[in-house]
Parts: sequence; C-alpha cells; structure tokens
Amino acid sequence: MLRILHAEKEGKAPGPEASFLKIKGTEMQQGLTELLVEAIGPYAAPFQPEAFRQENWNEEPVGPDYGPPLAPLYFNWRKASIYGGSNEIQRTIIAKSMLGL
Repeated sequence: MLRILHAEKEGKAPGPEASFLKIKGTEMQQGLTELLVEAIGPYAAPFQPEAFRQENWNEEPVGPDYGPPLAPLYFNWRKASIYGGSNEIQRTIIAKSMLGL
C-alpha cells in the first residue's frame, strides 16, 4: 500500500501492487459479507422495506434488527469484483507486468 501511495506521489503509474490490492480487497469484502449472511442464516433473506421506513409499519421485523440490511449488503458487494476492472483483468495485468506473459 505504501509503495502505491509513494509512486502516486512521485507521479508514476500504479504497478502490479495496485492490482494485488484490488483483488485481495474485493475478495475480503465479499468473504466478510458472505460470512455475515451465513452466520445469521434465514433471517438475512426477508426483504421488508416497510420496516426501514417505519411509516405504516406496526409489526415486528422478522429476525434481529441487524438482519434485514445483510442480504442487500451481500448482494451489493458482489459487484466489487467487477467495478474498477474485473479481477480477471487485474490478474492479466499482474501476469503481463510480473511474469512477462
């Protein structure tokens, strides 16, 4: 991380380290949200938008209070391996710059 920041400060283009960080960061984010959804089980599945608004909602939400936002969070982080250059593209950058392929 520090190498990338130093190179940027010097005006250099990011090297393969940036690709490594992007891949590892997205894998960690996706793994964490997957673990959260697995830990709460079926209580992550219900989608009750009325429970978030609290208008016209007089029923208890299904499961614990922290459950309803977990599934949307999980699905939102699925896109992390695509935006900013897909992980496959990042792996190609690493292969070309480090392995000369």
